[in-house]
Amino acid sequence: MEYRAEGWAETNPGVPGVDTLGGRRLRAFVAYGRKVFDLQQGFESVRDGRRQPKVAPSLVAAAVFFCGLLRTRSFNALEPKLRERPFRRLIGAPPDGDTIGSADTLGRALRRIDLPTVQALSIGIIEKAERNKVFREGWHGALHTVAIDGWEPICSYNRHCDRCLVRQVRVELRDGTVVEKEQYYHRYVVAMLVDERFDMALDIEQLLPHDLRPKGAAKNDEDEGELTAAIRLLRRVKQTYGWLQVVVADGLYPNGPFLTVVKQLRMGAVIIARKNGDEPLKEALAIWDKQPAHEVVDDKKAGERLELWDCREVTTLKTYDGPIRVVRTVVTKPAQPTKPPTTWCMVATGVAASRLTSRQVLAVGRGRWHIENTGFHQWVTRWYFEHVFVHDALGILAIYWIFFAAFNLLTLFLYRQLQSYGRDRGRDVTRTISRLIDEMNDDLARLEHSPWDSS
Repeated sequence: MEYRAEGWAETNPGVPGVDTLGGRRLRAFVAYGRKVFDLQQGFESVRDGRRQPKVAPSLVAAAVFFCGLLRTRSFNALEPKLRERPFRRLIGAPPDGDTIGSADTLGRALRRIDLPTVQALSIGIIEKAERNKVFREGWHGALHTVAIDGWEPICSYNRHCDRCLVRQVRVELRDGTVVEKEQYYHRYVVAMLVDERFDMALDIEQLLPHDLRPKGAAKNDEDEGELTAAIRLLRRVKQTYGWLQVVVADGLYPNGPFLTVVKQLRMGAVIIARKNGDEPLKEALAIWDKQPAHEVVDDKKAGERLELWDCREVTTLKTYDGPIRVVRTVVTKPAQPTKPPTTWCMVATGVAASRLTSRQVLAVGRGRWHIENTGFHQWVTRWYFEHVFVHDALGILAIYWIFFAAFNLLTLFLYRQLQSYGRDRGRDVTRTISRLIDEMNDDLARLEHSPWDSS
C-alpha cells in the first residue's frame, strides 16, 4: 500500500489494510525519510573497515539510528531488540534468519567505521531539505544563522581512550579528605542552524589532546583550546553549507583571530561581549558614556521594555582589520518591577553589521541559546548523548553523527509533516516530542510489515 499524508490513516480507519499495517506514526516517519530523503540509500552507503562482516554496515547504521530516535539508553538495552522481529523489520533486516549481532557487534563496527560515509548520511538530510527550500526564508533579516559553542558531554575518572583530554580535579572522598585525581573527558565544538521554527545539528569537531595536535601547535603540552577547534569547524561548515551567512557565538569569541576567519569566509558575526574592559566594547561604552538610549521599544508580546544603544564604526580592536558594530540592550520586565534589568552587549561584523537593526542584532544574540536548550540540554536529557555507548573516539563521533541524522529527520518530520506537534502550530500543542517517541515505541511492537516496502 502506498504511504499517504500524515493523519490520513487515522481519519480513514475503515479502509481495508490500514489497521492491519500497524505502526502508523513509525511507518509515517520511515516513509517520509525513505521517500523525501533517500534514508535507505543513506544507510546502504555507510562503510566500515571490517573484513567480511556478518552484519552489514547498513544494518549497523540503521540500528544505531533507531536506537537514538527511540531514545534507547544504551547498546545493552538495545541488544534484546536486535533479536525481535519488529525491530528487525524496522532496520530492514529479514525478520527471520541469522542474528544481526549484539552490543559488541555494534561497538566493533563503530570502531572501524568510515566516518565520511556516516557524515554524508546526516549532511545529506540537511542538503536535501535546503534544496526543497525548507530554509528559504532565513530568520532575522532573512539571514541563515549558525550557532557555534563548546560542549562537554563525557567525563570519567577511570576509562579513557587515546583522544581523551586530561585535567586535575579536586575530589572529596567519603571520609572527607580531598584529593586530586585525573579526570578524562571529551570536549567538542558543535555547529547548529538556529531558526525561529526549528534547529538543525550541522557539524561537530573534537578538541585534540596535546600529543595529537599538529607539530608546533601545542605549547607546554597543552591540550587544544575551544577557539582553535571552532575555527577549524567553521571553515568546514561554510564549505559544506555555503548558504549560511551569519555565525553567532558566546563571550569566548569576540577576538581578532575568530572575526578575521569570519571575514575571510565572507560571513557575518554576532558575538556576545561580556568583558567591559576588552575592546571593542570598552570603546563603545566610552562613546556612549551617559547618553540616553538611542531607541526604546516596548515589546508587548514578550512583555519587555528594550533600551538600545548602537555604535557602528568601532576600530579599536587591533587584531582585526575592519569596523565593528557594538550594540547594548537593557531589558526590563514592566510586569515584574522588582526583577533587576538584564544587559546584553554584542559585537557584529560583516553582513550582520550592515543589514540588521539593533533589535535584530539582540534577537540573533539571544537566539544563541537555541544550541544550549534545543541542542545540548535535549541531547543529554532525552537522547543519552552523555552515555558512553562505545569506548573509542571514532566510534563516539560516528554515534553522534548518526544521532544527528535521527535528530534532524525527526525535527523535519515534526515541523513539516505533523499538524499536532510544533512550536506555533497544530490542533493540540500539548503533544510534546516525548509523547511522539512514546507513540513510536508503541507502534514498534505492532509493526507487522516492513516499513521499507514501497509496494
